[in-house]
Amino acid sequence: MAAGWDESELVTRAVSGDCDAFASLCERYRARVWRIISGIANGPDVEDLAQEAILKAFTSIHSYRREAPFGAWLCRIALNAAHDYRRSAWRRRVAVNALLPDRIDTSSPLPNDEAVRRETLVRVRREVALLPGHLRSAIWLHYFEQFTIQEVAALERVPESTIRSRLRTGLLRLSKALSYLIDLSEPDLSRPSRCEI
Repeated sequence: MAAGWDESELVTRAVSGDCDAFASLCERYRARVWRIISGIANGPDVEDLAQEAILKAFTSIHSYRREAPFGAWLCRIALNAAHDYRRSAWRRRVAVNALLPDRIDTSSPLPNDEAVRRETLVRVRREVALLPGHLRSAIWLHYFEQFTIQEVAALERVPESTIRSRLRTGLLRLSKALSYLIDLSEPDLSRPSRCEI
């Protein structure tokens, strides 16, 4: 059964045309692909874009050379799909709205601190969504998806110094927009902090 194979075996089989192996690989990264696309593209077409990225990977699997792990290769395809979505002229007219947390139970009152936390998450997501694409992408991949700076640089195909600069600029913009929420001390860019947004 495909689910029991290790990733290397699944990749070998997928490249050889095994659809079940490819599906098993994609299932391992489904949530991450969706989060990357929703973090960059945002909007009602996230599910379609995720499916488009998977389809693109499926039609390109024969060209996968194993220069990067399969997950990174698939995330790069998802990132490209999200960037293409953002760049298309007719999509630029669509307002970017922050996504509310999944299903809030309104039947019972939330404790005050939980309500404040949720409101803070909405505000942070809104401000990240308003950043220019190159800054939003770096922030999302590093802090939300936990990619290292080196991995983000590989995904974005730019030098690590460029990613560090984008992170610094993005965080400074966020600090101005959210100054009432955060400490304005210099951020540590050496490793991603866990972001629960």
